[in-house]
Amino acid sequence: MTPEEYTEALEAERNARNVRAKYIVREEHGGYMLLRRNGSGQSWGVTSYTTHATAQLAADVLNRLKEDEA
Repeated sequence: MTPEEYTEALEAERNARNVRAKYIVREEHGGYMLLRRNGSGQSWGVTSYTTHATAQLAADVLNRLKEDEA
């Protein structure tokens, strides 16, 4: 595999993972966490918000940006 082919394969894998990822909101510790969930269902916190509406707006914007990038 040439370096160019390797780079293309890595980029294709990154794009495939990004398609499966999704931003979600979960209530935790009296606040709302914006989480990024991967295709395997694992998620991790990105940041926290005080209101659900603000957290959901951020998740919606990030999911839309992800779709536009694809």
